[in-house]
Amino acid sequence: MSTTKHTSAAALAALANTELWLIRHGESTGNRDGVLQGQEDMPLSDLGHDQAKRLAKRLSATKFTALYSSDLSRARQTAEYSADALGLLISADARLREIDVGAWSGLNNVAIAERFPEEWSAWMDRDPDLRRGGGESYAQAQKRVAAAITDLARKHSGGRVAIVMHGGVIRAYIAHLLGLDLRHIWHLTIMNTSITRARPFAPAIQGGRRPRPGRIDVINDASHLETPTAITRAKQSQPRIKTTT
Repeated sequence: MSTTKHTSAAALAALANTELWLIRHGESTGNRDGVLQGQEDMPLSDLGHDQAKRLAKRLSATKFTALYSSDLSRARQTAEYSADALGLLISADARLREIDVGAWSGLNNVAIAERFPEEWSAWMDRDPDLRRGGGESYAQAQKRVAAAITDLARKHSGGRVAIVMHGGVIRAYIAHLLGLDLRHIWHLTIMNTSITRARPFAPAIQGGRRPRPGRIDVINDASHLETPTAITRAKQSQPRIKTTT
């Protein structure tokens, strides 16, 4: 085998071993109050700070190459606890933000249905091309976040990277990697500070007309919250209708 081929094979093997830990932020004041946040900048609630501390303790037992975060406060504050535990600096990236819901931001489901009845009715079918409140569609957000995550994974080929972001775009990325219809992402639960582990370049479907890389190893791992009080409060903070991200 030539040196060039050997180098290429080694590079592909390293890329295939790249591991991403996609982490949803802790409970925010918007989650607590049951409003749709989108890209509105809301901080962590008291419970969210507690969840972030538990997450940091969990992550401290694992070695990471890098730590990234959405630049929104609820993600950044969550990442700060882990940065201290891991001895890493946070790299903030606006591409990791939640889906932009425009004029729906800061409103609960009842208020949205009253102010935007036609849009709300259309949203009941979970149209992935609907731009809620004049913001982004889920299809647009998926394209944005998939490009960002792929970029970060390539930058840290062969490493393990923690990325603190948001529930809606984590679901959208899972759909991207698995080739799922975006209408189906509402069957996925992504709890506050839960961990979803992905290997975007690992071999999956090989050969045939459409070979596809990418594996999801874990979805919605929130075992660090599993005490009677913590897990109950975390479940209670999840929206009954999955629109609050």
